[in-house]
Amino acid sequence: MSPRSLAIRGAALLLAALATAAPAAESAYGCSGLERNRDLPSLEGRDGVFFRINADLRMYHPFSAGVVDGLAELSRALERRGTTLIFVPIPTKSVSMPDHLPDEAALYGFDLDVATEVHLDIQRRLAAAGVVTADIRAALLDAEPGRLPFFGADFHWSAYGADLGARAIAEVIRVQPAYAALAKTDHVTVETGQETSFSGMRRILQGLCTETLPEPETETYETRVAQLDLVPEEDLSGGLDLFGDAQESVDIALVGTSFSDSPINNFPGFIAQHSALEVINYAITGGNQFGAITSYLTSEDFQEAPPVFLVWENPIYNNLAQYGDQPMRELIAAARGPCTARIVADVSEDRRLLRADLGGLGLGAEDTLFLDTGGSTALELEFRFLSATGSERTRVLHRSERMRRTGRFYMPLSGLWPEGAERLEIALSAPLGSDPALYTCTPPSEDKS
Repeated sequence: MSPRSLAIRGAALLLAALATAAPAAESAYGCSGLERNRDLPSLEGRDGVFFRINADLRMYHPFSAGVVDGLAELSRALERRGTTLIFVPIPTKSVSMPDHLPDEAALYGFDLDVATEVHLDIQRRLAAAGVVTADIRAALLDAEPGRLPFFGADFHWSAYGADLGARAIAEVIRVQPAYAALAKTDHVTVETGQETSFSGMRRILQGLCTETLPEPETETYETRVAQLDLVPEEDLSGGLDLFGDAQESVDIALVGTSFSDSPINNFPGFIAQHSALEVINYAITGGNQFGAITSYLTSEDFQEAPPVFLVWENPIYNNLAQYGDQPMRELIAAARGPCTARIVADVSEDRRLLRADLGGLGLGAEDTLFLDTGGSTALELEFRFLSATGSERTRVLHRSERMRRTGRFYMPLSGLWPEGAERLEIALSAPLGSDPALYTCTPPSEDKS
Protein backbone atom coordinates (compact mmCIF):
# COMPACT_ATOMS: atom_id res chain seq x y z
CA MET A 1 0.00 0.00 0.00
CA SER A 2 1.36 3.45 -0.92
CA PRO A 3 2.16 6.10 1.72
CA ARG A 4 -0.80 8.13 0.46
CA SER A 5 -3.20 5.18 0.80
CA LEU A 6 -1.88 4.37 4.25
CA ALA A 7 -2.22 7.97 5.34
CA ILE A 8 -5.78 8.26 3.99
CA ARG A 9 -6.68 5.10 5.85
CA GLY A 10 -5.10 6.57 8.97
CA ALA A 11 -7.04 9.80 8.52
CA ALA A 12 -10.29 7.85 8.32
CA LEU A 13 -9.43 6.11 11.57
CA LEU A 14 -8.61 9.47 13.12
CA LEU A 15 -12.00 10.90 12.16
CA ALA A 16 -13.77 7.86 13.51
CA ALA A 17 -11.87 8.15 16.77
CA LEU A 18 -12.71 11.83 17.05
CA ALA A 19 -16.37 11.02 16.59
CA THR A 20 -16.31 8.55 19.50
CA ALA A 21 -14.16 10.83 21.71
CA ALA A 22 -11.60 8.31 22.94
CA PRO A 23 -11.11 8.58 26.71
CA ALA A 24 -7.90 10.21 27.88
CA ALA A 25 -5.51 8.71 30.42
CA GLU A 26 -5.10 10.33 33.83
CA SER A 27 -3.49 13.73 33.43
CA ALA A 28 -0.33 14.81 35.23
CA TYR A 29 -1.62 18.39 35.16
CA GLY A 30 -5.29 17.87 35.99
CA CYS A 31 -6.31 18.41 32.37
CA SER A 32 -9.71 17.35 31.08
CA GLY A 33 -11.52 17.74 27.78
CA LEU A 34 -8.38 18.49 25.80
CA GLU A 35 -9.42 16.31 22.90
CA ARG A 36 -12.85 17.95 22.72
CA ASN A 37 -11.63 21.55 22.79
CA ARG A 38 -12.96 23.41 19.75
CA ASP A 39 -10.06 25.81 19.42
CA LEU A 40 -7.23 23.32 19.73
CA PRO A 41 -8.10 19.63 20.22
CA SER A 42 -5.01 18.09 21.81
CA LEU A 43 -3.60 15.12 23.67
CA GLU A 44 -1.34 15.14 26.69
CA GLY A 45 1.76 13.08 26.10
CA ARG A 46 4.60 12.02 28.35
CA ASP A 47 6.73 14.37 30.45
CA GLY A 48 4.57 17.44 29.89
CA VAL A 49 4.57 17.28 26.10
CA PHE A 50 1.26 18.07 24.37
CA PHE A 51 0.28 17.26 20.78
CA ARG A 52 -2.30 18.95 18.54
CA ILE A 53 -4.63 16.31 17.14
CA ASN A 54 -5.33 18.07 13.84
CA ALA A 55 -1.72 18.97 13.05
CA ASP A 56 0.75 16.91 15.08
CA LEU A 57 -1.17 13.65 14.69
CA ARG A 58 -1.92 14.24 11.02
CA MET A 59 -0.30 11.61 8.82
CA TYR A 60 -1.27 12.73 5.33
CA HIS A 61 -0.03 16.15 4.30
CA PRO A 62 -1.38 17.55 1.01
CA PHE A 63 1.61 17.63 -1.33
CA SER A 64 0.35 16.99 -4.83
CA ALA A 65 2.34 16.32 -7.97
CA GLY A 66 1.45 19.85 -9.02
CA VAL A 67 3.08 21.26 -5.88
CA VAL A 68 6.22 19.21 -6.50
CA ASP A 69 6.32 20.40 -10.11
CA GLY A 70 5.83 24.00 -8.98
CA LEU A 71 8.68 23.81 -6.49
CA ALA A 72 10.88 22.23 -9.15
CA GLU A 73 10.05 25.04 -11.59
CA LEU A 74 10.75 27.63 -8.90
CA SER A 75 14.06 25.95 -8.15
CA ARG A 76 15.06 26.08 -11.83
CA ALA A 77 14.03 29.72 -12.14
CA LEU A 78 16.12 30.65 -9.12
CA GLU A 79 19.04 28.61 -10.38
CA ARG A 80 19.12 30.71 -13.55
CA ARG A 81 19.54 33.76 -11.28
CA GLY A 82 22.42 32.10 -9.46
CA THR A 83 20.35 31.07 -6.42
CA THR A 84 20.05 27.59 -4.95
CA LEU A 85 16.68 26.94 -3.32
CA ILE A 86 16.76 24.80 -0.18
CA PHE A 87 13.24 23.79 0.83
CA VAL A 88 12.94 22.86 4.51
CA PRO A 89 9.72 21.11 5.54
CA ILE A 90 9.38 21.44 9.32
CA PRO A 91 8.17 18.04 10.55
CA THR A 92 5.33 17.46 12.94
CA LYS A 93 6.04 17.19 16.63
CA SER A 94 4.89 13.57 16.59
CA VAL A 95 7.52 12.27 14.15
CA SER A 96 10.22 14.40 15.81
CA MET A 97 9.48 13.42 19.44
CA PRO A 98 7.79 10.01 19.17
CA ASP A 99 8.97 8.89 22.62
CA HIS A 100 6.68 11.51 24.16
CA LEU A 101 3.52 10.40 22.34
CA PRO A 102 0.73 9.11 24.59
CA ASP A 103 -0.72 5.64 24.12
CA GLU A 104 -4.03 7.35 23.22
CA ALA A 105 -2.50 8.55 19.95
CA ALA A 106 -3.10 5.08 18.52
CA LEU A 107 -6.78 5.38 19.39
CA TYR A 108 -6.92 8.41 17.11
CA GLY A 109 -5.51 6.39 14.23
CA PHE A 110 -1.94 7.64 14.52
CA ASP A 111 0.72 5.28 13.19
CA LEU A 112 4.32 6.49 13.56
CA ASP A 113 5.61 4.32 10.73
CA VAL A 114 3.03 5.69 8.31
CA ALA A 115 3.56 9.30 9.41
CA THR A 116 7.33 8.95 9.03
CA GLU A 117 7.04 7.32 5.62
CA VAL A 118 4.73 10.07 4.38
CA HIS A 119 7.25 12.69 5.48
CA LEU A 120 10.14 10.86 3.83
CA ASP A 121 8.13 10.24 0.68
CA ILE A 122 7.57 13.98 0.22
CA GLN A 123 11.29 14.61 0.50
CA ARG A 124 12.09 11.79 -1.93
CA ARG A 125 9.64 13.17 -4.48
CA LEU A 126 11.13 16.64 -4.17
CA ALA A 127 14.67 15.28 -4.55
CA ALA A 128 13.65 13.30 -7.63
CA ALA A 129 12.31 16.55 -9.14
CA GLY A 130 15.60 18.32 -8.48
CA VAL A 131 14.57 20.29 -5.39
CA VAL A 132 17.21 20.48 -2.66
CA THR A 133 15.76 19.73 0.79
CA ALA A 134 17.04 19.35 4.35
CA ASP A 135 15.82 16.55 6.62
CA ILE A 136 15.06 18.41 9.85
CA ARG A 137 13.19 15.38 11.20
CA ALA A 138 16.34 13.25 11.37
CA ALA A 139 18.20 16.05 13.14
CA LEU A 140 15.49 16.53 15.78
CA LEU A 141 15.34 12.80 16.47
CA ASP A 142 18.99 13.01 17.53
CA ALA A 143 18.15 15.28 20.46
CA GLU A 144 20.05 14.48 23.63
CA PRO A 145 18.08 12.64 26.31
CA GLY A 146 16.27 15.11 28.53
CA ARG A 147 16.49 17.99 26.05
CA LEU A 148 13.34 18.85 24.15
CA PRO A 149 13.65 20.14 20.57
CA PHE A 150 10.06 21.44 20.81
CA PHE A 151 8.44 23.18 23.75
CA GLY A 152 6.25 20.86 25.80
CA ALA A 153 3.02 22.87 25.68
CA ASP A 154 3.67 24.66 22.38
CA PHE A 155 4.27 23.59 18.77
CA HIS A 156 7.35 25.74 18.16
CA TRP A 157 10.88 24.54 18.63
CA SER A 158 13.17 25.66 21.41
CA ALA A 159 16.57 27.22 20.76
CA TYR A 160 18.00 23.72 21.10
CA GLY A 161 15.68 22.40 18.40
CA ALA A 162 16.48 25.40 16.19
CA ASP A 163 20.18 24.64 16.60
CA LEU A 164 19.67 21.02 15.55
CA GLY A 165 17.66 22.13 12.52
CA ALA A 166 20.25 24.74 11.56
CA ARG A 167 23.01 22.13 11.67
CA ALA A 168 21.07 19.95 9.22
CA ILE A 169 20.55 22.89 6.85
CA ALA A 170 24.21 23.89 7.06
CA GLU A 171 25.26 20.35 6.17
CA VAL A 172 23.16 20.58 3.01
CA ILE A 173 24.52 24.02 2.14
CA ARG A 174 28.14 22.94 2.56
CA VAL A 175 27.87 20.26 -0.13
CA GLN A 176 26.28 22.53 -2.75
CA PRO A 177 28.52 23.49 -5.72
CA ALA A 178 28.23 27.22 -5.00
CA TYR A 179 29.48 26.93 -1.42
CA ALA A 180 33.20 26.45 -2.05
CA ALA A 181 33.65 29.77 -3.86
CA LEU A 182 32.04 31.87 -1.12
CA ALA A 183 34.06 33.85 1.42
CA LYS A 184 33.61 32.24 4.83
CA THR A 185 32.99 34.15 8.05
CA ASP A 186 33.56 32.51 11.41
CA HIS A 187 30.75 33.05 13.88
CA VAL A 188 30.52 32.38 17.59
CA THR A 189 27.32 31.80 19.51
CA VAL A 190 27.15 32.82 23.16
CA GLU A 191 24.50 31.99 25.73
CA THR A 192 22.59 35.04 26.94
CA GLY A 193 20.43 33.51 29.66
CA GLN A 194 16.93 32.06 29.76
CA GLU A 195 13.71 33.46 28.44
CA THR A 196 10.06 32.48 28.36
CA SER A 197 8.29 32.68 25.03
CA PHE A 198 4.66 33.69 24.61
CA SER A 199 2.50 30.72 23.65
CA GLY A 200 -1.08 30.95 22.47
CA MET A 201 -1.28 27.15 22.50
CA ARG A 202 -0.25 26.93 26.15
CA ARG A 203 -2.78 29.61 27.10
CA ILE A 204 -5.59 27.60 25.50
CA LEU A 205 -4.48 24.35 27.12
CA GLN A 206 -4.03 25.94 30.55
CA GLY A 207 -7.72 26.82 30.65
CA LEU A 208 -8.45 23.07 30.66
CA CYS A 209 -5.88 22.10 33.31
CA THR A 210 -5.82 22.68 37.07
CA GLU A 211 -2.03 22.47 37.47
CA THR A 212 0.43 24.89 35.88
CA LEU A 213 1.65 23.63 32.53
CA PRO A 214 5.35 23.79 31.62
CA GLU A 215 6.35 27.27 30.50
CA PRO A 216 7.96 27.55 27.05
CA GLU A 217 11.35 28.37 28.56
CA THR A 218 14.56 28.08 26.63
CA GLU A 219 18.19 29.02 26.82
CA THR A 220 18.74 32.05 24.62
CA TYR A 221 21.73 32.71 22.40
CA GLU A 222 23.30 35.39 20.28
CA THR A 223 25.47 34.70 17.26
CA ARG A 224 28.19 37.19 16.37
CA VAL A 225 31.01 37.41 13.90
CA ALA A 226 34.08 35.91 15.56
CA GLN A 227 36.65 38.42 16.82
CA LEU A 228 39.48 38.84 14.34
CA ASP A 229 43.02 38.14 15.53
CA LEU A 230 44.86 41.44 15.14
CA VAL A 231 48.18 41.18 13.31
CA PRO A 232 51.32 42.89 14.65
CA GLU A 233 51.43 46.66 14.19
CA GLU A 234 54.29 46.52 11.70
CA ASP A 235 52.11 44.44 9.38
CA LEU A 236 49.36 47.09 9.29
CA SER A 237 51.08 49.27 6.68
CA GLY A 238 48.24 48.68 4.28
CA GLY A 239 45.60 49.16 6.97
CA LEU A 240 43.14 46.64 8.33
CA ASP A 241 39.53 46.96 7.29
CA LEU A 242 37.56 45.15 9.97
CA PHE A 243 34.35 45.35 7.97
CA GLY A 244 35.58 44.86 4.41
CA ASP A 245 33.92 46.21 1.31
CA ALA A 246 30.17 46.42 1.02
CA GLN A 247 28.84 42.95 0.33
CA GLU A 248 27.91 42.65 -3.31
CA SER A 249 25.65 39.64 -2.84
CA VAL A 250 23.72 37.89 -0.10
CA ASP A 251 25.04 34.52 1.05
CA ILE A 252 21.83 33.15 2.57
CA ALA A 253 18.35 34.64 2.58
CA LEU A 254 16.01 32.94 5.05
CA VAL A 255 12.25 33.02 4.49
CA GLY A 256 9.59 31.22 6.44
CA THR A 257 7.28 31.35 9.42
CA SER A 258 7.52 31.99 13.16
CA PHE A 259 9.94 29.05 13.34
CA SER A 260 12.47 31.36 11.67
CA ASP A 261 11.18 34.73 12.82
CA SER A 262 11.10 34.22 16.59
CA PRO A 263 14.12 35.96 18.14
CA ILE A 264 14.02 33.63 21.12
CA ASN A 265 15.40 30.63 19.19
CA ASN A 266 18.30 32.27 17.27
CA PHE A 267 17.59 30.11 14.22
CA PRO A 268 19.23 32.40 11.62
CA GLY A 269 22.21 32.85 13.93
CA PHE A 270 22.71 29.10 14.21
CA ILE A 271 22.57 28.75 10.42
CA ALA A 272 25.25 31.44 10.13
CA GLN A 273 27.43 29.72 12.71
CA HIS A 274 27.24 26.25 11.21
CA SER A 275 27.53 27.35 7.59
CA ALA A 276 30.16 30.10 8.14
CA LEU A 277 28.06 32.34 5.88
CA GLU A 278 26.09 35.53 6.40
CA VAL A 279 22.32 35.15 6.82
CA ILE A 280 19.62 37.78 6.26
CA ASN A 281 16.30 36.84 7.81
CA TYR A 282 13.11 37.76 5.90
CA ALA A 283 10.75 35.41 7.77
CA ILE A 284 7.32 36.66 8.86
CA THR A 285 5.38 35.42 11.87
CA GLY A 286 1.79 34.73 10.84
CA GLY A 287 2.62 35.09 7.16
CA ASN A 288 1.27 31.61 6.33
CA GLN A 289 2.86 29.48 3.63
CA PHE A 290 3.72 32.26 1.20
CA GLY A 291 3.86 35.54 3.12
CA ALA A 292 7.61 35.75 3.65
CA ILE A 293 8.81 34.30 0.37
CA THR A 294 6.33 36.37 -1.68
CA SER A 295 7.36 39.53 0.16
CA TYR A 296 11.02 38.76 -0.51
CA LEU A 297 10.92 37.60 -4.13
CA THR A 298 8.79 40.59 -5.18
CA SER A 299 11.08 43.04 -3.36
CA GLU A 300 13.94 45.15 -4.66
CA ASP A 301 16.22 43.31 -2.23
CA PHE A 302 15.87 40.12 -4.22
CA GLN A 303 15.55 41.62 -7.70
CA GLU A 304 18.74 43.69 -7.30
CA ALA A 305 20.85 41.13 -5.43
CA PRO A 306 19.58 37.52 -5.53
CA PRO A 307 21.11 35.40 -2.75
CA VAL A 308 23.42 32.47 -3.34
CA PHE A 309 21.15 30.31 -1.18
CA LEU A 310 17.45 30.79 -0.45
CA VAL A 311 16.32 28.74 2.55
CA TRP A 312 12.54 28.36 2.60
CA GLU A 313 11.25 26.93 5.85
CA ASN A 314 7.61 25.79 5.90
CA PRO A 315 5.77 23.45 8.31
CA ILE A 316 4.88 20.31 6.40
CA TYR A 317 1.19 20.57 7.34
CA ASN A 318 0.90 23.94 5.52
CA ASN A 319 -0.74 23.11 2.20
CA LEU A 320 1.09 24.87 -0.65
CA ALA A 321 -1.91 24.33 -2.94
CA GLN A 322 -4.42 25.85 -0.53
CA TYR A 323 -4.82 29.06 -2.54
CA GLY A 324 -4.68 27.59 -6.03
CA ASP A 325 -1.85 28.12 -8.49
CA GLN A 326 -1.51 31.90 -8.14
CA PRO A 327 0.96 32.04 -5.19
CA MET A 328 3.42 29.55 -6.70
CA ARG A 329 3.06 31.05 -10.18
CA GLU A 330 3.78 34.45 -8.64
CA LEU A 331 6.96 33.15 -7.01
CA ILE A 332 8.14 31.56 -10.24
CA ALA A 333 7.53 34.69 -12.29
CA ALA A 334 9.28 36.88 -9.71
CA ALA A 335 12.22 34.48 -9.52
CA ARG A 336 12.77 34.62 -13.28
CA GLY A 337 13.60 38.29 -13.15
CA PRO A 338 12.34 41.46 -14.78
CA CYS A 339 9.34 41.27 -17.11
CA THR A 340 10.01 43.72 -19.95
CA ALA A 341 7.06 43.41 -22.38
CA ARG A 342 5.03 46.44 -21.30
CA ILE A 343 1.30 46.69 -22.00
CA VAL A 344 -0.32 50.03 -22.70
CA ALA A 345 -2.69 50.82 -19.83
CA ASP A 346 -4.95 53.68 -18.73
CA VAL A 347 -5.32 54.87 -15.14
CA SER A 348 -8.57 56.31 -13.76
CA GLU A 349 -8.69 59.80 -12.32
CA ASP A 350 -8.77 58.54 -8.72
CA ARG A 351 -5.85 56.20 -9.56
CA ARG A 352 -7.65 53.16 -8.14
CA LEU A 353 -8.42 51.53 -11.48
CA LEU A 354 -6.13 50.42 -14.31
CA ARG A 355 -7.50 49.30 -17.69
CA ALA A 356 -5.67 47.48 -20.48
CA ASP A 357 -6.46 45.89 -23.84
CA LEU A 358 -5.10 42.34 -24.03
CA GLY A 359 -6.51 41.47 -27.44
CA GLY A 360 -3.98 40.60 -30.11
CA LEU A 361 -1.14 40.01 -27.63
CA GLY A 362 -1.27 36.24 -28.05
CA LEU A 363 -1.25 35.57 -24.32
CA GLY A 364 -1.97 32.05 -23.08
CA ALA A 365 -2.38 30.09 -19.88
CA GLU A 366 1.39 29.83 -19.39
CA ASP A 367 1.82 33.60 -19.33
CA THR A 368 1.67 35.83 -16.25
CA LEU A 369 0.84 39.50 -15.82
CA PHE A 370 3.09 41.68 -13.69
CA LEU A 371 1.81 44.93 -12.22
CA ASP A 372 4.32 47.34 -10.74
CA THR A 373 2.04 49.79 -8.95
CA GLY A 374 4.74 52.42 -8.66
CA GLY A 375 4.79 52.24 -4.89
CA SER A 376 1.11 51.80 -4.04
CA THR A 377 0.29 50.63 -0.52
CA ALA A 378 -2.63 48.54 -1.78
CA LEU A 379 -3.10 45.18 -0.09
CA GLU A 380 -5.96 43.95 -2.27
CA LEU A 381 -6.29 43.91 -6.05
CA GLU A 382 -9.27 42.71 -8.07
CA PHE A 383 -8.44 41.52 -11.58
CA ARG A 384 -11.50 41.54 -13.86
CA PHE A 385 -10.90 39.69 -17.10
CA LEU A 386 -13.36 40.17 -19.97
CA SER A 387 -13.63 37.93 -23.02
CA ALA A 388 -14.43 38.99 -26.58
CA THR A 389 -18.00 37.73 -26.08
CA GLY A 390 -18.55 39.76 -22.89
CA SER A 391 -18.00 37.04 -20.32
CA GLU A 392 -16.23 38.09 -17.14
CA ARG A 393 -14.02 36.32 -14.63
CA THR A 394 -12.72 37.93 -11.47
CA ARG A 395 -9.75 37.09 -9.31
CA VAL A 396 -8.76 38.79 -6.09
CA LEU A 397 -5.14 39.00 -4.99
CA HIS A 398 -4.77 39.76 -1.29
CA ARG A 399 -1.68 40.61 0.74
CA SER A 400 -1.86 40.32 4.53
CA GLU A 401 -1.06 43.22 6.82
CA ARG A 402 2.10 41.43 7.95
CA MET A 403 3.62 41.29 4.47
CA ARG A 404 6.02 43.84 3.06
CA ARG A 405 4.29 46.32 0.78
CA THR A 406 6.49 45.93 -2.25
CA GLY A 407 3.86 47.26 -4.66
CA ARG A 408 4.54 44.40 -7.09
CA PHE A 409 1.93 41.80 -8.02
CA TYR A 410 1.85 38.83 -10.41
CA MET A 411 -1.29 37.20 -11.77
CA PRO A 412 -1.20 34.00 -13.89
CA LEU A 413 -3.47 33.80 -16.94
CA SER A 414 -4.45 30.19 -16.30
CA GLY A 415 -8.11 29.26 -15.88
CA LEU A 416 -9.44 31.72 -18.45
CA TRP A 417 -11.04 31.08 -21.84
CA PRO A 418 -9.19 29.08 -24.55
CA GLU A 419 -8.87 32.24 -26.65
CA GLY A 420 -7.68 34.24 -23.64
CA ALA A 421 -8.95 37.54 -22.26
CA GLU A 422 -9.71 40.51 -24.47
CA ARG A 423 -9.67 43.23 -21.82
CA LEU A 424 -8.56 43.68 -18.22
CA GLU A 425 -9.50 45.98 -15.36
CA ILE A 426 -7.53 46.04 -12.11
CA ALA A 427 -9.16 47.70 -9.10
CA LEU A 428 -6.91 48.52 -6.13
CA SER A 429 -7.65 49.14 -2.46
CA ALA A 430 -5.26 52.14 -2.48
CA PRO A 431 -4.22 54.56 -5.22
CA LEU A 432 -1.56 53.65 -7.76
CA GLY A 433 1.81 55.32 -7.44
CA SER A 434 3.30 57.92 -9.77
CA ASP A 435 4.49 55.57 -12.52
CA PRO A 436 2.53 52.27 -12.59
CA ALA A 437 3.33 49.76 -15.31
CA LEU A 438 1.75 46.51 -16.52
CA TYR A 439 3.89 43.84 -18.16
CA THR A 440 3.60 40.31 -19.53
CA CYS A 441 5.94 37.63 -18.23
CA THR A 442 6.45 34.79 -20.69
CA PRO A 443 8.25 31.69 -19.43
CA PRO A 444 11.50 30.69 -21.11
CA SER A 445 11.06 28.23 -23.94
CA GLU A 446 12.65 25.43 -21.92
CA ASP A 447 9.92 25.81 -19.27
CA LYS A 448 7.04 25.41 -21.70
CA SER A 449 5.49 22.00 -22.05
